Amino acid sequence: MSERHGVQEATLRNWANLGYITSCRMGNQLFLDDESLTAYLEAHKRLGLQADYLAKIVEEKKLERDFIISRYDDLLYVLRTQKTCKPLYEIIIRELSQLIVHPGARDIFYSISMGESIEKVAGRHRITYDRALQIYNSHLRGLKVRKNVLATYRKHIIDARFQSLADKSKNINLNQEERVLQLSVGKVADTRLTNVLYKEEIRTVGQLLELVSGKGWRWLLKMEGVGRISYDRLLSNL
Repeated sequence: MSERHGVQEATLRNWANLGYITSCRMGNQLFLDDESLTAYLEAHKRLGLQADYLAKIVEEKKLERDFIISRYDDLLYVLRTQKTCKPLYEIIIRELSQLIVHPGARDIFYSISMGESIEKVAGRHRITYDRALQIYNSHLRGLKVRKNVLATYRKHIIDARFQSLADKSKNINLNQEERVLQLSVGKVADTRLTNVLYKEEIRTVGQLLELVSGKGWRWLLKMEGVGRISYDRLLSNL
């Protein structure tokens, strides 16, 4: 049988011991089932398990292995980065949420963005799950549209700071949008807040930005007659 099939006898014995082909023993004599051996050899031929084919399969599996390892390496890197940057994300999300005027919507956006369960947030605000998700997605789209708003605030504050310095030193070269700074506060604040600011001799956007550059935006809430609604509208309009 070894000569007929062109397979070494030791190989046949090994296949029999591994159970690849049907066999039986009578004393020290090993008998192989010819049909089982033929079927096993034919199966190998159909699969094309020649040496070069096996080498190709091994190479492909190595590439798959490397791809899987690289993917999990990237995932681990992302997880480590997220843990490191979590405090920064919290600050950014908190500042972005301040751009949302309505307190309820602001809390929904902030809570969901920080990972709180949508179902829990919806229950706290006594709305449906779908409604909470709708509010969140709506404000997320709005913030994407107004993606430059933080940079705009920063520029206004910096310009106001330079304006303050310019009052002390005329040698500073200013490069700012004078038209914006000279706007009346009535253009960005409601009537109630405008009247309060006028009493404090704050009549232009430039004067307002100069004030908050040193004391912070929330200082406005400490001014007599300034409510939360007026404050939120001001931030929304700037």
